[in-house]
Amino acid sequence: TSSENNKKLIQEAIDDPPPVSLSSYESMVHNPLAQSTTEVPIIKKHGKNRKKVTYRQNWDSDLMINAVLDVINKSQTYRGASTYFNVPRSTLLKKIKKLSKDDKYDPALKNSLGLTQPVFTTAEEKELVSYLQLMEGRLFGFSTVDCRKLAYQLAIKNNKKQNFSHIKQEAGYDWYKGFMSRHPELSLTKPEVTSTARAMGFNKPVVMQFFKLLGELIDSYKFTPDRIYNCDETGISSVPKSKAKILATKGRKQVGSVTSAERGETVTVEMCMNSVGRYIPPLFIFHRQRHNMEFMRNAHPGSYVEFHPSSWMQKSIFERWLQHFVTFSNSSKESPVLLLLDGHSTHTKNIELINLARDNGVILLCFPPHYTHRLQPLDVGLMKPFSVYYDEEITNWLRSHLGEVVNLKHVAEIFGLAFVKAATMTTAMNSFKSTGIFPFNPDIFKDSDFVASDTTNVEPMETIEVSQDKVIVNILDLQTVVTLIQISNPTQTNNIMCTEEIEGGQSNLITSLITPVTKKNTSFPHVSPIDVIPIPQQSYENKQKKKKNTRAKGKTAILTDSPYKNELQQQQLNQTIKLIKKEKSVNKKLFKKPKTKKN
Repeated sequence: TSSENNKKLIQEAIDDPPPVSLSSYESMVHNPLAQSTTEVPIIKKHGKNRKKVTYRQNWDSDLMINAVLDVINKSQTYRGASTYFNVPRSTLLKKIKKLSKDDKYDPALKNSLGLTQPVFTTAEEKELVSYLQLMEGRLFGFSTVDCRKLAYQLAIKNNKKQNFSHIKQEAGYDWYKGFMSRHPELSLTKPEVTSTARAMGFNKPVVMQFFKLLGELIDSYKFTPDRIYNCDETGISSVPKSKAKILATKGRKQVGSVTSAERGETVTVEMCMNSVGRYIPPLFIFHRQRHNMEFMRNAHPGSYVEFHPSSWMQKSIFERWLQHFVTFSNSSKESPVLLLLDGHSTHTKNIELINLARDNGVILLCFPPHYTHRLQPLDVGLMKPFSVYYDEEITNWLRSHLGEVVNLKHVAEIFGLAFVKAATMTTAMNSFKSTGIFPFNPDIFKDSDFVASDTTNVEPMETIEVSQDKVIVNILDLQTVVTLIQISNPTQTNNIMCTEEIEGGQSNLITSLITPVTKKNTSFPHVSPIDVIPIPQQSYENKQKKKKNTRAKGKTAILTDSPYKNELQQQQLNQTIKLIKKEKSVNKKLFKKPKTKKN
């Protein structure tokens, strides 16, 4: 019988252990630590850093699976597979016995060593890791405290044996540390602040529409990399927003750094570069009404200045900058250039700018709204290193000018020093490459980059036709299995809302409010992480309400095309007509004669 054979194999393993070569024996004698060891942490109240060294279960999981398969397929004997794959023969025998009783048993599993047992199984922890990665992809990532509280709730609701704190209602730090060490694909990082509009608006169809327009322009005009430019405005201040880390005494709670003031004045700077690393000298817009060239003292060569009470970009200022751009890039109708810019109103609502660009061979392509943080080369590659170098140069200036402060007259000089360091050819080329603009790569973004937009991607409720015999459900893009529901009387159905009744009672047009029947796919016995904290998802009704209360959003478009120009002219004409009508109505009310009462 099989049990007698197994006993014989076990007895053979005890009587005749696998041979050990002389060289391996000598190496183990002279260096006992040469054998592979497994370090098992022992969690105690005192001495948490103590580790127990053991030689048990030092076999490889993949090799154990291969050994089991060879024995089952009768390719090798127990002894031969044990020697060939360097796995213990007794463990191999136990694995095959368990596998013969349970087909779902995993031979790669190892028993936990030590007194403590893991709270969650390997499959449950994998599901928890996938859930944390999904929430991070949707920009709702968990902190260490959130993760520990989630683990506590999962353990309690799934009746897991644990020693978590019931007072704090969270898992211990030791569990968190072990969880992170078991899953190196997770790491604790500081997130980048991203607005809701940017996070929820970055979806694949809009990105594909932008690359479609970009590809059509490159194919039509045969743009070379030195004819593809990107421009963008940024704000700089005499007091930098961020400070670099410095060396300080360990243990100090407050570490300071000298700045010119609590708050600084903002200066707008227009920067532009192409995909081969050529930079156009910047434009400065200072918060002044009168011209004062003292503000451009020791500025970057070729840069020029504008003054405005708001220090913001204006339509007239951008038109003058475009003339400067035409001169610098040598654009013409015979040799056109492509200029990529964002959807600011000074760019997209300016007829004079569009006419100037068309006359000088400048093709204007607008980015989709709230997409510049991923699609605009200047935002992706240049702005961050420039801000770091700008902070360094301000710190160096304060060190060399003791007792003085940085004011607006020093901004252009300090900007030039930082701009020379940040504006390199490699930075420009990598910026265009990472956005997929040049070399042209519309597949630069993966599906995981669009996960955050799934929170607001809500499909409208579909309509289905119901007969007296059965219901035929036709819903697209449904990832769950919908069962065919037999309905004998439509008036007694649950979760169905009738909207219209057709004469004769043959069929009804209803809105699909049927809850799809799904199969629970989770490793947890009772409650999964999604049940504890559901994945954020905007409802269809809320999205429709917001659409009614918001103004029309911008879109990616070729600004110099005739359809866009004609549409913009029509919009401005309609606005002019509305203003004229409004003025007439106001004048009528002002000069309206009062009614006189008849005697």
